[in-house]
Order: sequence, then C-alpha cells, then structure tokens
Amino acid sequence: MSANVANLAERPAEALVGAGVASIMVYVDLDPGCDARINIAADLAARCGAVLIGVAGSLPGREPGGWFAAELERPGDRLDRISTELEKLAERFRDVAHRTVRVVEWRGRPHFPHEVIAAEARAADLVIIGSHTVAEDVYHAFDPGTVLLSAGRPVLVVPDGVVNLAGERVVVAWKDTREARHAVQSSLPYLRAAKHLALVEIAEDVLESAAREHLDDIEKYLSRHGIKVNTKSVLHPNGPTSDQLRDVATIERADLIVAGAYGHSRLGEWIFGGVTRGLLQSSEVCCLLTN
Repeated sequence: MSANVANLAERPAEALVGAGVASIMVYVDLDPGCDARINIAADLAARCGAVLIGVAGSLPGREPGGWFAAELERPGDRLDRISTELEKLAERFRDVAHRTVRVVEWRGRPHFPHEVIAAEARAADLVIIGSHTVAEDVYHAFDPGTVLLSAGRPVLVVPDGVVNLAGERVVVAWKDTREARHAVQSSLPYLRAAKHLALVEIAEDVLESAAREHLDDIEKYLSRHGIKVNTKSVLHPNGPTSDQLRDVATIERADLIVAGAYGHSRLGEWIFGGVTRGLLQSSEVCCLLTN
C-alpha cells in the first residue's frame, strides 16, 4: 500500500462504525488511479464496519483486427474474452482490498459499465467512482454524471491523484433544493465523523438574508443529529459556482465537498447544470454527490 494512504489503525474508526453504512460499492477498471480508489473504499468500509463490493462492467471493443475481425469473432470466444477481463479486474480488486478489509464481494457483468453500476447499486449504501470520462471508449468507460442520475444512491466521486480521504474537514454546499436536502440527509454518517464542518451558500437568485436563514435552519437540523457546524458563509456569485466552491474548500482545508447533483430533462435526455459538471471536471477533492 502507498505510504500516502493512511493506516487504518491511525483513524478514529469508532466515529463511523454503527452509523448505518453497511455496504460500500467501488467501481473497478484498468485506470492507473483505480488502486487508490479501491484503497479509499476499503478504508471507508473498515471504518464503517461495512462490506466492500467491487463492481465492473465490460463489453468487447473493436480489437486490433478491426470491425470485420470483431464481427467474425464467435459469440463464445467473445464471452470468454470478456470473462477473462472481468476476472483480471476481480483479482486486482481483491488484491488491493484485502490489505485493509477481509469481507468483500465481487460483481462483474458483460454490459455497459454505467448500466452495471446503476443496477448493482441496489446492494450498496454508497457508490464510489472516479471523476474522469473516457469518451472514446464507450465499451469500458462512462460519464460519471450518468451514474449520479441513475444509481439512486449517494455517489462519492474521487478525482485523479487523490490517494486518501480522512473526511475530517468537510464543506457542505447548500442550495434550497430537493437535491441539496437529500445530499445533507444521506451524508449524515460522514458529517458525524468530521472534525470541522463548513456550510456555504452562494446566493444565486435569493436575498442574502434568505440564504442566511437557510444556513441557520441547516445548522439547527444538523445539531439535532449531534453534528456541530464550525463556520457558515453566504457568498455572492462571482464566476462559476463550482470554482467558488473549490476556493471555499481550499480556504477551509477540506478534503470532502457534499453537494446535491443537479440535473434536469431536456428532450428526454438527462443533462447537468454547470455546478455539478464543474465539480466533476475540476474538483481536486472528493465530492459526495446525491441526486
């Protein structure tokens, strides 16, 4: 294990054990950052006393023989090739996860990854994925936003280069919407474990006084759950909201942003507004997002 990944014995595990998180699912792929993502998931599972579930989906892409060669491939050979790839991913998952946790499950299926994750998420309290998109490889990769809108679970998005998640300093990005309410409620187990919690609302289309009332209500809500808020701030819009949230996270020295995932339907297709898309594309800290 990388020296950058904190030793489990050094973490206050009691803060999360018994917090209602019984299963954590992590997506496994061939990406170089996958091991760090598995380590983060395994560490969280150990701290929560949860089962860790690895999940992967894969379809045969266009192999070096070209389109014609792929079409000539026998169905049985194609299925064997996919099964071999999924087994390699399962082995990678177990090798990394077993350094931290003993109880693991594996779920790999020959299907588009985003559909596999969304279906298998029924077994998890939390889904962990990477933040990047590989648009040219639809057989093995996916847009993280698709998972956010279809999983029906809180999704922890781990940016490239992040190797651990203490979750001790957290920023909650508030907006008076259904998605933000759901995000705060679903993040309660992790907020209880935080040592420093900052609430922030960027006052778009609302008066500053109304935004402060929102944050006061959220502070009271959290206090009833035994969670202390350390700082509250209302900011005026100044450029992209996602950039402002990133700046707040830097000032607060946070390693986790909690926010609602905002999507809407246009011509039958789910798309994202700028805040969620901006966090997915540019956040340097983990984001716990809920739709």
